[in-house]
Amino acid sequence: MSDQEKPWKHLLRGLGINLLVCIGSVSIFLGGTELVARIWYTPQKYEYTGMFEYDKEKVFGLRKNIDDIYRGGHFTTNSFGFRGRETSVEKPPKTLRVLMVGDSVTFGHGMDNEQTFSSLLEAALNKHFSDEGKGDSTVEVVNTAVPGNAPFQEYHDLKRGLQFNPDAIVLQVTLNDIIEPHAKWILEDMGIYEGNLEIISHDYVLGIANISQIDHVLKQYSAFYLFLKDMQTRIRFRDPTGKHVREKAYRKENYTSALLVTEPENPTAVKAWENALGWIRGMTSTAQERNIPIVLLVTPYDFQFSVEESFAYPQQKLRGFATEEKLYFADILQKLWELLAEHAGKEKTADQIILEEQAKGAKSTMLSDFWTEYFSDYCHPTATGHILIAEELYPLVLEALTASQAKENNE
Repeated sequence: MSDQEKPWKHLLRGLGINLLVCIGSVSIFLGGTELVARIWYTPQKYEYTGMFEYDKEKVFGLRKNIDDIYRGGHFTTNSFGFRGRETSVEKPPKTLRVLMVGDSVTFGHGMDNEQTFSSLLEAALNKHFSDEGKGDSTVEVVNTAVPGNAPFQEYHDLKRGLQFNPDAIVLQVTLNDIIEPHAKWILEDMGIYEGNLEIISHDYVLGIANISQIDHVLKQYSAFYLFLKDMQTRIRFRDPTGKHVREKAYRKENYTSALLVTEPENPTAVKAWENALGWIRGMTSTAQERNIPIVLLVTPYDFQFSVEESFAYPQQKLRGFATEEKLYFADILQKLWELLAEHAGKEKTADQIILEEQAKGAKSTMLSDFWTEYFSDYCHPTATGHILIAEELYPLVLEALTASQAKENNE
């Protein structure tokens, strides 16, 4: 070795030693902080024993191949994590497919598989083709809906559902899909518990924030990482002790949810609509690129039924969106009001009936009794409600399938 090469050799050796010392120091520091953090925080590997499992694209989805009870209703999932029977990716000859995308309403909260409006619609469409002498034509309805879904998850469900080559798509939306106040139960079902779950779960479900794969792994193995996330939450809510985070988050989210109807022009509500419609527009664009017609199904909340039509701002906004995007549109709230007027048997509008019942106060149970015939709680249909929704969807989906077939034949 020449004299000129020796300094370079010593320099590289010195750099290598310094690098090892640096790595060792950082490792000792991180190891020490991890040990200290484990005094207060205990990372746990998630074991999915409930109905949900982690999904790196859309945060959560249904576990595959399960047979279980949800809210009193028996349900099964197939190898794709969709509710119902197994479905082949390749579409059999002379088969039409309808892709259902939505939340717990479409999933069938509390219903057995065969009671959902997806199953009822499939049976009605097959009966139609049989009655028309087209018994060799079969309709398959693929239900991708998941309880807790918002348009962010539904966007990914729709894109994945395209592998089944659907001829029509039904996209169901309800009020809490726009601003979701109770999202944390989904993550808790997956075994995820952390200090800021109340607020970050809201952002996760709406697609505002994402659980990265690194974040998902670190939360299961690093107490120090859990400590850092806890401190972030306390700073965000200005609560050094962390004792009031849950209360503050709950109060903030419930206030936000009511804005959609009470203060539709509030900046928070406007921002929520922009986010939701962005994902919905992504779904409609994806379908339109493939010439697949969409039926936009809007289902109501209980308090919307007992106030005048002028307060149905979410339905009005989505109807305008459907007109703009040239979608088929089904409004279940409007149908309920029509049925209410028929039920009253008087030549009055639903608005007139509602105002009269409001004036009676607590003495009248007419509106609540009417609602509970079709809905078991604030937004989930009863078996009768599922029949009603299937009946409302039937002519629209049939028209959409006919239009899809006509386009295919012309091509």
